[in-house]
Amino acid sequence: MTEAARKLCQLLGIDVPILQAGMGAATSPALVAAVSNAGGLGIIGCLRRGPDEVRQLIAEITAGTTRQFAANHVIAHLNGAALEASLEAGAPLISTAWGDPAAVVQVAHAAGALVIHQVNTVEQAVSARDVGVDVVVAQGNEGGGHVGHLATFSLVPQVVDAVAPLPVLAAGGIADGRGVAAALMLGAAGVLVGTRFLATEEAPVAPAWKEAIRCAGGDQTVTTGFYDAMRAEVWPGAVVRAIRNRWTDEWGGREGEWVQVAEELRPEFLRSFAAGEFPMAGQAIGLISDVVPAGGLVQRLWQEASALLHPED
Repeated sequence: MTEAARKLCQLLGIDVPILQAGMGAATSPALVAAVSNAGGLGIIGCLRRGPDEVRQLIAEITAGTTRQFAANHVIAHLNGAALEASLEAGAPLISTAWGDPAAVVQVAHAAGALVIHQVNTVEQAVSARDVGVDVVVAQGNEGGGHVGHLATFSLVPQVVDAVAPLPVLAAGGIADGRGVAAALMLGAAGVLVGTRFLATEEAPVAPAWKEAIRCAGGDQTVTTGFYDAMRAEVWPGAVVRAIRNRWTDEWGGREGEWVQVAEELRPEFLRSFAAGEFPMAGQAIGLISDVVPAGGLVQRLWQEASALLHPED
């Protein structure tokens, strides 16, 4: 383990520097507890979840693990009551993305919680450091779901240099131990992994979504604004990466029509999304060929990375 990784683990109270991304409703207490029990950090997604649901989710997490975990809140769509509920329910860590984290930092720190904030540019990273976040996540465009425009391999070392000695996590395109090891060699203290954790037994997504991840290659993903148009949401500076599907094939190049048809298409689209027919995923899907228990995945990733980082052991 690198010195940066060791310090990160000490700061967060975890054993290995592997965090599971807080992917909204694609996370569950079972997934979070499995990751945390394996020594990583599970993160429950609170996007579009109200305060009562957040309290219930955290109660289920704490019933399933005594280890550290985090609650994720998307700042561009922040539900202040849900944030307060996650802190009141005992979340020791708050993870954020897509917006200025200053106000969240104040609230979280006042409650004794640390803040892990995701950025997509060096400028965002410096701003996050200046308002007092405890950990920065540098997310590259290779990731799934909402992503920015810079590649992980270029972004991570620039962010590491810009905010040192603040710990930085790498995210985007990491699905095996080689990716974990590469991130640490770039100066990251750890990794935040999304798509690979969707292809686990505990991930609460449709079987069709998991199967698409397992079977598709990285060259079959596309980025689009169609998803946000259908939900009538604005994610500043973001596009959505997903595996090509009937929606992207039919509507991907028809941006001028999205707003006009959104109201009509939305119910069908949301049903289709829930069925796994618009599978968000990153370019690393070409490295994923199985659906496994989340705890075992944490252990596998770290064992593979350790073998590369310390071959003499």
